[in-house]
Amino acid sequence: MIKAKTIFKFILILLIAGLLCSAVWIFVRFRQLYHPITYRCAEYTEQAAVLSNPYCGYYQMYGYTLSDEGLDPVRTWSSNILSHNSSSLILLEVNLRNYSGSDISSGGLSQLDELLDTFCGEGRSLIVRFLYDWDGKAKSTEPASRTQIESHMRQIAPAINEHAASILTLQGVFTGNCGEMNNTRYGSFEDIAALMQVLDSVIDKNIYLAVRTPSHLRGVTGSKDAVSFEQAWDGSLSSRLGLYNDGMLGSVYDLGTYDDTPHQADSPPSDKGTREEELAFQETLCQFVPNGGEVVLDNPYNDLSAALNDLSRMHVSYLNGGHDAAVLDKWKASVYEGGGVFNGWNGYDYVNAHLGYRYLITASSMEFDPLKEENASLSITLTNTGFAPAYRRFDTTLTITGAKSQTSLTLPLDWDNRTLSNGAVQTLCVSVPARKLSPDDYTVTISMRDPADGRTIFFANQTSESDFSVLLGNFTME
Repeated sequence: MIKAKTIFKFILILLIAGLLCSAVWIFVRFRQLYHPITYRCAEYTEQAAVLSNPYCGYYQMYGYTLSDEGLDPVRTWSSNILSHNSSSLILLEVNLRNYSGSDISSGGLSQLDELLDTFCGEGRSLIVRFLYDWDGKAKSTEPASRTQIESHMRQIAPAINEHAASILTLQGVFTGNCGEMNNTRYGSFEDIAALMQVLDSVIDKNIYLAVRTPSHLRGVTGSKDAVSFEQAWDGSLSSRLGLYNDGMLGSVYDLGTYDDTPHQADSPPSDKGTREEELAFQETLCQFVPNGGEVVLDNPYNDLSAALNDLSRMHVSYLNGGHDAAVLDKWKASVYEGGGVFNGWNGYDYVNAHLGYRYLITASSMEFDPLKEENASLSITLTNTGFAPAYRRFDTTLTITGAKSQTSLTLPLDWDNRTLSNGAVQTLCVSVPARKLSPDDYTVTISMRDPADGRTIFFANQTSESDFSVLLGNFTME
């Protein structure tokens, strides 16, 4: 008979063996699951440089008159211009005066196609303006009826829409001296609203439209209020109607853009407000729709310090890089003394570097509890140091690359960059699937592209020379 003491010892040995096996299993499992992460944030330095990003900056302006003379004239003209011009942003003015009494011929439309095919190539962005006058005689060159202008709008729409990826905005309603909606027989708010309604109905919703003044804009929308965040980017006319100001900073009134009488409670939406009222209106409006033009007439309102304040408040994305020479030369002779990496730059270049959007990454961090979580949480803080937001949504991507394995994990970010207005700060939280990563040393980079044409969107941070991505940081998974 086996003694009870012997049985007890046997059971004890089994228990100890079981506990040891369990401990070994737990240890092995723990080693499999417990991979702590040590994250090291990169050093973020803003580069003092003008970024070659689409849809913003100084533009060069060119004008062409459509005709029935075939494609050779437009090809010769375009080739000559583009061979001597490297600007990535162009204002293309298309004169329709040869067709003021008729529809545009098939030859004229073919020239328009050729123009757009040529100017939209090689990574260029366009601002387009149709008009009937370059000589201050719009009333004598415009069509005799509004219906003819509306017909022209419908005719040019297919060519414009085919190039929607490259066209930021379509300026004006084809009327007025130099297409600026003044000195025209179609200057009533009824005419302007009717013409804009036609454009809205035929132009691709990804292309912004624009009128000359805030007063014109409110006359079209019928509202005193600027478009709100809730309305932004919904495809409606209100959500894509911006401004172009070719009297920018030219006087206290911006040469007729503003008035000297404050708005009253019973003022109609189309009434002009004072400079301060209209700057405040643009400060809200142009968070969602583009604004640009040309600065004119050397005066205190375009002295550098005053100009920088107003360009920022108006969220200006683009300016004529050649006019008014007196103002631009004054900026070139001025020195920016606001501190930072641009301290000491001349005013002309400083403005160029800040027209439109300018994304700067300022911080990042990563948190991960390997005992409780499947995913690590990466936080990225960005600011926009430009004068304006971007008005098109870009694709933003994180890339995580292992040093030993050389394997890469690509994570698209669900972030709408259009929401980052100038001066604002946002922190993005990205879920990183840590359990899919093996122990290794990793680098984390961020990059941005325009889905319309694949162009790189440059950050203001120092970037990689190979793929123009920005190093966010490194982490070690043990």
